Amino acid sequence: MKKYGEWQPLEPQLGEGGQSVVYLARTPARTAQREKSALVLKKLSGQSLNDIHVAQDFANATLDLAREDHSSELGALKIFKIRAWGAAAEHRFRSEITVLQQNRHGLPNLLDANETEQWMVTEYFPSGTLEKSPFKYRGEPRLALSAFRSLVETVADSLHKDGIVHRDLKPANVFIGDDGRLIPGDFGIAFVPGLAERVTLTHERVGPWDYMPQWADTGDRLEEVKPNFDVYMLGKLLWCMIAGRLRLPREYHRHPEFDLAKSFPNDKNIPLINSILDKCLVEYSPQCLASSTELLEAVDEKLAMMDGGVPLFNEGGKLVFPCRICGKGFYQDETSPGSVRLQMLSEFSVPQEPIVVRVLVCNVCCHREFFAPNYPEEAAKRGWKPWRS
Repeated sequence: MKKYGEWQPLEPQLGEGGQSVVYLARTPARTAQREKSALVLKKLSGQSLNDIHVAQDFANATLDLAREDHSSELGALKIFKIRAWGAAAEHRFRSEITVLQQNRHGLPNLLDANETEQWMVTEYFPSGTLEKSPFKYRGEPRLALSAFRSLVETVADSLHKDGIVHRDLKPANVFIGDDGRLIPGDFGIAFVPGLAERVTLTHERVGPWDYMPQWADTGDRLEEVKPNFDVYMLGKLLWCMIAGRLRLPREYHRHPEFDLAKSFPNDKNIPLINSILDKCLVEYSPQCLASSTELLEAVDEKLAMMDGGVPLFNEGGKLVFPCRICGKGFYQDETSPGSVRLQMLSEFSVPQEPIVVRVLVCNVCCHREFFAPNYPEEAAKRGWKPWRS
């Protein structure tokens, strides 16, 4: 197989799509070292190995050729190809190069590229993609949400902040880093402001069918690409991670056959995950969180709740955090109309601002909790939790 620059592609392929094929490739330095070792073997193969120095050189060259390549000696070589219909591969190449050559934090490092020959090399991730490890986070909402947070943060800080919309966030395009972070890849159809040519044509779909929002599937090119396009896809990605499945139809995360609460009924953190999905997987664009920054705030809030047990009320006033005692039931209001006011007196018996208290009872074990949003010092002293409306 021919070289690309000084990169040596290896069989078999890492992957192939309609616009490109990806190979694992040796770095120029490693390729040169192997060639040097091969020359040593060729030179010494006809000589007597009775000489200790000759034998050592022969053994070292043999070991060098036989050993496995280190991950630092490898890259992912993507070779673009022209397809018979739709946007030309060179447009996708230009989009990806435009994003990666700016060395944005959290994105794959661009190691080499040749625009004339239409190939590029990015860093290699030995752990592969989420598509290759569908069960890595299955049934582990806390672990999944923590890893997911790194991806949302990257999308917010390295893409959406500058108006770039990925448009192709799916398990096959998200890599698992050695440190557990999730790294977005494949920016071939990314919307990049200021790029002279749009990657998608007028009558071409703007994203992958199984993951893109329904409001973007208009039959024509989407003229206004907003960050919530990615937010929708991130929601599907989070569902896939915890479900251990690669496809969620439309916004069906609450349907019984796809509901995480049905799949993992004893996990107290699943309601928090579903509350995130409810804000991402929606039928109409205005219902979706507007940006990854808003999504990141929601993720941080839910992580804090998982770690600290802070309760959260939904818009209807129902506490969605499960009972901290039995872990099965949910709190319901015992007070009517929903809160009581306790009159506070100073040390001189002067009336102070009342403390508003909400008393709730678990519908399973009948445990009672007291929640108060004001007078934080007094509430903390009495062990009353804050509530968020």
